[in-house]
Amino acid sequence: MGRGSFEIIKQIVDNILSTIYGIDDKCIICDEYEDKDYICEKCKKSINIINIESLITYQDEEFISYSLGFYGYELKKLILKLKYNKSFLAGKILAGYMCDFILENLKDKVDILTFIPSSKSALKSRGFNQCEVLCKYISKNCKIPYKELLYKASDSADQIGLDNIKRWENIKDSFIVKNKKEIEGKRVLIIDDVITSGATAFYAAKAIKEIKANEVFILTAAKSRV
Repeated sequence: MGRGSFEIIKQIVDNILSTIYGIDDKCIICDEYEDKDYICEKCKKSINIINIESLITYQDEEFISYSLGFYGYELKKLILKLKYNKSFLAGKILAGYMCDFILENLKDKVDILTFIPSSKSALKSRGFNQCEVLCKYISKNCKIPYKELLYKASDSADQIGLDNIKRWENIKDSFIVKNKKEIEGKRVLIIDDVITSGATAFYAAKAIKEIKANEVFILTAAKSRV
């Protein structure tokens, strides 16, 4: 049997199963059918939540960053499905894990949530900001208010593919703060999807801190090993 015939048969079987179980009965990660949740038990066990805490330090300033786990495997698949496949269900699942972390570790340490803004070109291309999606879900589930506190002054080059030094230079002075009255004296938690060098998170936190925020933290769905 050729590959083409196999794909046709697989599609027919998928269509039959979709009719019987409904499309929502597929695991969002592996597409296997299961009848209890949006993620099958196998994939759920493979989402390695280890709650990483790290310190982003640059030029005598530092901010604490938290991440659910390293950027790989099932955690990476969920992020990519949200970011490039517009799977808001994937975003809801990621936000659920992030909310669990906040409730267990930061609930009494955060007054307001915000998120890393997208560039105009990324927003136009994607149609949404994945960090804002995560932030909205987290705000609703954790019952912590959120505000759009930052916007990008200009479209900097994409951070993907840049080395560590260029990442820091590329993003410097990119963020402008709005809703300044919402910040003074507050403890702010910035939501992001993935942290790599820490440059984006650092300069976003620095911009907010300079408006007399009491404390600024960062929480991401994943941390790159790079």
